[in-house]
Amino acid sequence: MNKRFLSLTVRAGQVVGGLMLLAGLGAAWAGDITPKMQPKIDAYKKQAATWAADPAIVKAVKDANAQGPIPAMGNAKWRELKETDPVVSGFVTSATGQLLTKWMNADAKGINKIVLSGNKSHRVAFTSMPAIYIGKGKPNFDEAFDGKLWQQGESKPDPSTDIDTVQIAAPVKDGGAVIGVLLVSLTAANLK
Repeated sequence: MNKRFLSLTVRAGQVVGGLMLLAGLGAAWAGDITPKMQPKIDAYKKQAATWAADPAIVKAVKDANAQGPIPAMGNAKWRELKETDPVVSGFVTSATGQLLTKWMNADAKGINKIVLSGNKSHRVAFTSMPAIYIGKGKPNFDEAFDGKLWQQGESKPDPSTDIDTVQIAAPVKDGGAVIGVLLVSLTAANLK
């Protein structure tokens, strides 16, 4: 075998191996929930559960559930809308959207988005436009709607804000019945 070819093959293998190692380390570092982060996340989960039980939130979800999702609005149609569209901006400017924004702004370094959903996983109010309108089939909705405080297993870029985020979700209950979900996106950098 040609020595030059062999040398180039070894170098290429070293470069590829090094890149794979760096990629693996970067992915592990960016997504890990460390023991230092968990107590902060737990405190936010308690706060999210308190917010989910707020009478204004419960009423907003009950009202939205009575109306149901926007007719013919699915995730594909939702993605065609802009944040400035009146349909979208109405979720932010409503009294409930303003309440969520007040809560988020009180901890602007720690919270980058709050989304409230009804029993059909349709959006009720939010602080900024989520990537999808119907959340059913996603663990942040499904597990919280089953009555659990949910936590994302690792930090990831939020699909609509591109901020490295740890999402948590709390069930919204009317009496003992789960009627909706409150999702809170925590800024991962603030948790470290």
